[in-house]
Amino acid sequence: MAKKKKKVNLHAQQKLQAVQHKKLYMERLRKICMEIGNGESLFDLIPLPVREAIYENRGATLKIKVDKDVKITKRFVKIMYGHLEKEMKSKSIELMIPGMVKYVNLVDYYQLVLPLEGVLTSVYEFKGKEKFEAFCLSRDERYIKYHKELVYIIHCACYTYCDLSKRSLYTFTFNEQRSSNVIDHQSYTGIFYQIITLGLYPLDVRYVTIHGDRRPVVQTGEIDHRYNLSCLKPATVPLKRLHVKDPSGNTEIPIYVQQHAVNRTMQRACCVFPGTVPSLINKAFSQKRKIIREGSRYLIECYDNEIKIGYFVGMLVDNIFVILTFLLITHSSTPEGRKLSKLTGLQRSDISFLAIDDLKTLINSDISDDARIAQIFIEAGCESILNMNYQLHVFGDFEWLRDETKQNTELSKLIAEYIQMGDTDEEYFENE
Repeated sequence: MAKKKKKVNLHAQQKLQAVQHKKLYMERLRKICMEIGNGESLFDLIPLPVREAIYENRGATLKIKVDKDVKITKRFVKIMYGHLEKEMKSKSIELMIPGMVKYVNLVDYYQLVLPLEGVLTSVYEFKGKEKFEAFCLSRDERYIKYHKELVYIIHCACYTYCDLSKRSLYTFTFNEQRSSNVIDHQSYTGIFYQIITLGLYPLDVRYVTIHGDRRPVVQTGEIDHRYNLSCLKPATVPLKRLHVKDPSGNTEIPIYVQQHAVNRTMQRACCVFPGTVPSLINKAFSQKRKIIREGSRYLIECYDNEIKIGYFVGMLVDNIFVILTFLLITHSSTPEGRKLSKLTGLQRSDISFLAIDDLKTLINSDISDDARIAQIFIEAGCESILNMNYQLHVFGDFEWLRDETKQNTELSKLIAEYIQMGDTDEEYFENE
């Protein structure tokens, strides 16, 4: 007869977990005190009741809520938790102790440093407390820097995951509060909570006629979070930059994006996050990148990490500027792509076949190793591709573009063969 499984005593299990959590917390606090003491174990100077108060006033993990009547999935909330936790562990804040340069990550600051400095400034004197005096003096300045850094991280996280195809941008409010526990009748009370409430800002959608078809376009911009109020800072472009007569000289029109442009930017610029699309568009206009007019269409230079990777293609429609698509710098419809075709004889179909219009293929190839091919790219104005290729392989920059499946150690050889043989599709069909 099978033995019955023993019932799990949940109360005992929770009690054991609480003891283990507290032990781990005290070990982390000891390390922080060692940093504050510049190698001296200041933790041992703190009386046991004060340590208990620090633990009781510890910073809890971030809480993320969703604003009422807003549809944000639990999956996305989980993604945000992971993203913020990773960022807080990777970002540091200086302890700002005179004569020392010490840093802690934001998680340790929130969970350990904040309650430590708070309790120390609230309790009565104890032997050795004077050794924490220089540390406590910077309490307010430290917290202001921490608060600004954390709000900026949340702002960037919302921007990273925003998706223009959903026709809205993520917003947030950030609040702090304490539990109502009173510790030893002191004024310093309870566990410290930081609460993020996520919301959505609906973007304006219009229907315009493009190449004979009626299509929806979505306004783009950036959410400005100030004093827990969210408002859209729309992306705009002055008419004078579009080479259009403007009597007032200061008329700016809003920028809208069609879904095709979102898809092509994600694909051709190899965007890891959907928020990269509005970010690249907004920077292209706010940083006043060069705009080329070709008839009714415009080419707006697009840069990633200060390296030119291509162009946004746009046009004026119904008093708004619409982004139609994104072209990689080597595309046959760009100034550089046309020059590349002229220098090599490669036509659009050849460029597509060789995947020269694929950023990952170019960046993971050997084009920088062949002096002749590299010089052709430079003469065509595509040296930015060579720079990215070099920085990835030598310095490890642009790591998100590394792709083992796209590695082509013979691309320069293939291009050279095409040039030497004149073996282009157009010439082949002409000979036929």
